[in-house]
Amino acid sequence: MAIKVRGGRSLALVSAGALAASLLTVGGVATASSAAGEVVACVHKKSRYARIVNPTAKCRTTEIRVIIGGGETQPALSSGTRGSTGPRGPQGPQGPKGDTGAPGPQGIRGKQGLPGKDGQQGLPGKDGQQGLPGKDGQDGKQGVPGKDGQPGKDGRQGAKGDTGSRGPQGPKGDKGEPGGAANLSTYVETASIKNGSGTASCKTGDLATGGGFSVEWRYQVTSSMPTGDNSWTVKASRGFDNDSAGSDAPGNKSTQPEIASQGGNHGSAGTVHVVCLKRS
Repeated sequence: MAIKVRGGRSLALVSAGALAASLLTVGGVATASSAAGEVVACVHKKSRYARIVNPTAKCRTTEIRVIIGGGETQPALSSGTRGSTGPRGPQGPQGPKGDTGAPGPQGIRGKQGLPGKDGQQGLPGKDGQQGLPGKDGQDGKQGVPGKDGQPGKDGRQGAKGDTGSRGPQGPKGDKGEPGGAANLSTYVETASIKNGSGTASCKTGDLATGGGFSVEWRYQVTSSMPTGDNSWTVKASRGFDNDSAGSDAPGNKSTQPEIASQGGNHGSAGTVHVVCLKRS
C-alpha cells in the first residue's frame, strides 16, 4: 500500500524494516522508531496524509492512529465507521472590513419618475437694497413730424375796437343849385361780410351818410369806409385765435352781440350797415 507523507511524497509499505529505512531518508518526517521495528503514524481521515509520531503521542480527532509492525507482514490499516456530522459551531467574530471593490459598470438609465407634488409657497423674500442710479441714456433720434391737427372751434366775438382818428378835411365841393323845401328821412341797409369784405348800399338816388359793422370776435376789421355816394364797405380778416382772445375769449362775457357763423372766410364774418338819407 502507499501512504502520503508531508511534502506530497508517497511511500510504499512493504515491510517494517524497509518502511523504517525509507522514513529515515525523508528529512524531518520521521520522529521515532521502536526496537521492534514498529512505526506509529497519524493519517488524516479525508486527505489520507500520514504524520509519523512518537508511540506515546495521541492523534487528532480528524486523524486515524496507524501502527505499522515489523517483520515481513503487511500492516493492516483499518478505519472505523464515519461518525455523524457534529453540531454547527458558534458564529465567529466579525472579520475586518475588506478592501473597497472596483466600481461596477454604468447601469442602464431608469425610466423618468413621476413629477413630484408642488411644494408649499415660500415666505416672501426681504426687499433688496436700492441699486445705484443708472447712467443717462443717449438722446433718441428725431421723431417723424406729426400730422396737422384739426382746426379749432370758432372763438367768441371780440371786443369792439377803438374809434379811429378823424380823417383830413376833404376838398370843398361844387356849389349846389338852390333847392326848395324838402322832406328828408333816414333808413339803414345791411349786408353780410363774406370772403373778407362786405358792402351795404342805399336805394338808387339816396345818399349814404354813414356806416358801420358788427363782426365775430376772431375777425379784425382792416377798413370801414364809404364807397361812392350811396354805399359803405367793410373789410375784415382773421386776426385772433383762442390764445389771444383777451377778455372776450370763451368763458368771459362779451360786450358785443354774437353773430352767427357759417365757418371760416367762406361763411359770414359779420354784417356791414349803411345809414341812408332819403329825399321825399
